[in-house]
Amino acid sequence: MDKVEKILEKYKIYLGVKDVKLVVRPYKTRDAFTNLSSSPPTIYLNEYLIDDEAVAEYLILRELIHIRLNMFRSRYTGGLSYTGKFDGILHFYTKGEG
Repeated sequence: MDKVEKILEKYKIYLGVKDVKLVVRPYKTRDAFTNLSSSPPTIYLNEYLIDDEAVAEYLILRELIHIRLNMFRSRYTGGLSYTGKFDGILHFYTKGEG
């Protein structure tokens, strides 16, 4: 769990996300998801997938990007679609990894 919290803190700084709650539970069919309506936003991770550090890092990054993109409305972020912005940010942080 300690490595997951370190990864979370690293990407919170990179993406400028201040408050996030992290919950790790076993899920049968989900890898990770975010509840944006809770305060603070909550990231739920599947405990069966966090043993591999690369997988945990990708899942946390992916969910933090969703939180970051929902902090601002589209009028402040230009003409790109949500998917375009999401893919651009994800590619920036994972470039060269596959």
